[in-house]
Amino acid sequence: MGARLFVLFTTAFFMTSVSADAEDTFSLERRATAKSVNRYGDVPLGAVIRTDERYNQNGLFQGPRGWAYWNLLPDPKPYQNPNLWPDQRPTYFFGQLAMPAGSSLTLRGRYPYARYFKFNLYKFERNTFVAIPGASLAGYDIEPDAGSANPYKIGADRLVPNRNFTLRVLAEDPPANAVDRPRNTIYAGRDEKVVQAGFRIYVSDMGYDGAGWGPSDTPSLDGPGITYQGILPDGTQLSGEQVVKQWGRPMGSAPPPLSVDQWYKLIDAKDNDPALTPATAPARRDPQFELFWGMKYTVAGAFMKPEDRAKITVATEMEGGGDPTTEYMVNYLSRQFGPIYVFRAKLPTFPDTFAGVGTMTEGQVAYWSVVTVASAPSGELWDGVFDMQVPLDKEGYYTIVVSRPEDRPKNATNENGIAWIDWGPGEGLSDPRNRKDWGMLLMRFMVPQKGWEFSPAKVTKPGTEAAVMGPYYPRGYYTTKAEFEAEGPLK
Repeated sequence: MGARLFVLFTTAFFMTSVSADAEDTFSLERRATAKSVNRYGDVPLGAVIRTDERYNQNGLFQGPRGWAYWNLLPDPKPYQNPNLWPDQRPTYFFGQLAMPAGSSLTLRGRYPYARYFKFNLYKFERNTFVAIPGASLAGYDIEPDAGSANPYKIGADRLVPNRNFTLRVLAEDPPANAVDRPRNTIYAGRDEKVVQAGFRIYVSDMGYDGAGWGPSDTPSLDGPGITYQGILPDGTQLSGEQVVKQWGRPMGSAPPPLSVDQWYKLIDAKDNDPALTPATAPARRDPQFELFWGMKYTVAGAFMKPEDRAKITVATEMEGGGDPTTEYMVNYLSRQFGPIYVFRAKLPTFPDTFAGVGTMTEGQVAYWSVVTVASAPSGELWDGVFDMQVPLDKEGYYTIVVSRPEDRPKNATNENGIAWIDWGPGEGLSDPRNRKDWGMLLMRFMVPQKGWEFSPAKVTKPGTEAAVMGPYYPRGYYTTKAEFEAEGPLK
């Protein structure tokens, strides 16, 4: 077991400069033929183009990165590819920088007109980017500038016009006591290592661009979303251009956490769980959703015998650039067990802000979504829905059907109270071993409410997800088009 884990993690998840030629040809072909936006709440094509025109400059924070930009723009940059299992709705702006010890970076911006907004720092450790403890600020944690208001506080005016803020990143070690930290300040440390800094923006309001900083239907914009300047340890001030030149480091699309050959080495390993076969692994006949417990446990461990997997120490820090306040769930599938997978659960409540509601409300989560994705060496996303797009029954339960378009039951429609998502073309690899029947689901519970009884954040041990989450745990089964059309969903 140890040998193959070593092989798996010798490939570094390090967002470095990657040329367009290095992109997997399968991904490029898929992007070129991507479907247009077809769900209420998705980013319209015009807003995608306008967001790219406004913010895709050669600055410190490169973007917009996201599914819509990579799939819908005619000629996206490599760094706009949000591979490594993204979500369909967010807009990301990421940058890499190396700050001299004792220096500082000041960021000024406007709270976006969006449901969720966050700034994070990550460092490259243990062959992956790991969230720096305490180095993140969500929108509701950011204090506004004098004369401005924070639209993310519960009960706040979401549409307040004066919405400016200022953040500081210090190349210092954080104070031992958290109460000694100045407001809106996070610490990158004095080790001068490259850090990855990023903004996440989820569900910009209707009528706004993907970033939520400007209108989607007119060229007007009251300045850029984010500006920055630096100060060297000796007090010398750096302009935004100087910050980029002196501290910025190149970015491209994220290399996968393991290569194609490493992936198939896992699939064909002789010591895999005997219940698996190379044709379907790590998918099982009775697939179960489970929380993401780190790459070792959730990816490599999925191939192992249960007793071997139980010996893996689960990750205690968010790996791979994920949001540490998000609970992720995965489920491996194969069409060889059935052409349709159906799952059902109660949907957590959420602040439905898309239509431009005036007051910020609280939900059991800030955002929920489920997507179909490719295998780890690809990391591409095929299709997905998020909370407001999912029809519910009178008790608050959703039913979602996953299939290829030709297998979609005629009653798997929103009008019939059922959401549908495209299974996708399989592992997503331009390799003769690519298994077109394979599939994977990725579910997000963002910022679960601390007082929520069934929160996935309360799961502390693998295998206890269903018991802790109760009605919110997604339970599913394989079926066929004819069976579903005749019987509808099982309950």
